[in-house]
Amino acid sequence: MSLPTVAAYPMPQPPTDGLLTWPTDRRRVALLVHDMQSYFLRPLAFTAPPFADLLANTLALRETCHESGIPVLYSVQPGGQAAHERGLLADRWGPGLSADPADTDLPAVLAPRPTDHVIVKRRYSAFHGTPLEDALAELGRDQLLICGVYAHIGVQATAVDAFMRDIKPFVVSDAVAAFSPDQHAMALQYVADWCGRVLSTEQVRTELRAPQPVLAP
Repeated sequence: MSLPTVAAYPMPQPPTDGLLTWPTDRRRVALLVHDMQSYFLRPLAFTAPPFADLLANTLALRETCHESGIPVLYSVQPGGQAAHERGLLADRWGPGLSADPADTDLPAVLAPRPTDHVIVKRRYSAFHGTPLEDALAELGRDQLLICGVYAHIGVQATAVDAFMRDIKPFVVSDAVAAFSPDQHAMALQYVADWCGRVLSTEQVRTELRAPQPVLAP
C-alpha cells in the first residue's frame, strides 16, 4: 500500500487534440502547487526526470506567477492523520504521511512565501472538504493552473473537480509527474479530452506574458 518507486522517464508532450481552447488570463488565473511534499516526492529519483523537470518547471511557473501578480496556492496533506480522517484512503494507501517534517515539508526552494496560500486537504481533490473554491472566489479567480504530483491521482481529480465547479483547469504537462510514463500520458489525455487544457510550462509562460484583451465571462 506504500507509494511505488518511480523509474526515471522523460516528460511527455502535451496532447495536441484537446477540444478546449480557453486562453489563460493573468487577471483570472491562479497557480496550484499540488502536494509537493517530501513524502510524495521520495519515490522519484531526484537527479533524473521526471523529478528534475518537475521541480525546475514548478519553480519557473511560481516565479512567473509572482512576477505577474498571479496568486499562488499550495495544497498539502497533514501528517499523522487519524483513521477517521483518512477514510477510504487508508484502505488504498495505509496511514499516509507521518507527522515528521521529513514527510510533510516541501523542498526548501519551493517553500510557500508569506503572500502564498496553503490549502490543507485530505482527499485526492484539492477542492474536497477544503476552502480552495472560496479562496479562489475571494481572489477573483476562475482559472486554475495545476502542477505537482501525482498527475493520474490528485492532479487529475482536482482538474475534474474544478471543471464541475465552473473553474477552468489547466494542467501543466511537464510540471506534473506520475508513477509511470503511461500513467502520466493517460492523465494528460484525460484532462485534454474531458475537462481542461494541457499546456507545457513554456506555453503557459508565453501566454501569461502576452498582451491580453478583456475576456467575456
